[in-house]
Amino acid sequence: MIAFRIHPDFPLVIASNRDEFFERPTEGLHIWETNPKILAGKDLKAGGTWLGVNSFGKLAFLTNVRNFRKPPHPHPKSRGGLVTRFLEDESVQAIDFAKQVDSERENFEGFNLFLFDGKEAFAVGGDPFSTQFVDAGFHAVSNASWNTKWPKTETLKSQIIEKISDWTSGNISKTELELEMFSSLNDSELVKEEHLLPDTGIGKERERYLSSVRIKTPNYGTRASTLVFYGKDSIEMVERSFSDPLSDGYTERREILNW
Repeated sequence: MIAFRIHPDFPLVIASNRDEFFERPTEGLHIWETNPKILAGKDLKAGGTWLGVNSFGKLAFLTNVRNFRKPPHPHPKSRGGLVTRFLEDESVQAIDFAKQVDSERENFEGFNLFLFDGKEAFAVGGDPFSTQFVDAGFHAVSNASWNTKWPKTETLKSQIIEKISDWTSGNISKTELELEMFSSLNDSELVKEEHLLPDTGIGKERERYLSSVRIKTPNYGTRASTLVFYGKDSIEMVERSFSDPLSDGYTERREILNW
């Protein structure tokens, strides 16, 4: 969930869950030793990341597109590497990188990639694949195309719109906003109405298990919840990471990158 150019002091605010298998080795939010200009978590299996920023004011995040009706890619490249490449390149603009990704799209399984270079933002990917200029407003993305209306994205979007509107109006503080957005990201209620579930080729029972904002199953689920506040001269990220797929216990880390 993103709020783009809504708040006068924070042109980009993100509230995001990362869903993944708990056995997949991961390092949480940190300044990368291999590139101290990058702040992100790291997928220790493939080396990429799902959400990151750098000290040049760039930000990118990626979600997988779930479509089991398509045959699997025989030799896919790491999708998280796309985020890393964008953050490592000091000079490339979002539109130019989006064009690069478009030319390479056959090398990857399905994905959604959000790119922001400090000036313009683009959403690349989806099913069918497209490149979209991101306008000011509230946007939501899960494991389907950009702004697809799944029950959980609509639930989260409506809550975040209300909370950020309260914050922008001065009715709540930034600290209160953080607590309320984390509470929304922690919602594990499943969708009850079968006709509202998406159909991605995995069957209704599995669709239901994956229908909550925070996914809780024994082996797969929400590994981390992250808030991003992109300001005029710095980026602040707050991550709550979960080591147990079924527990509400978490470890919180807060980092700020200045430019």
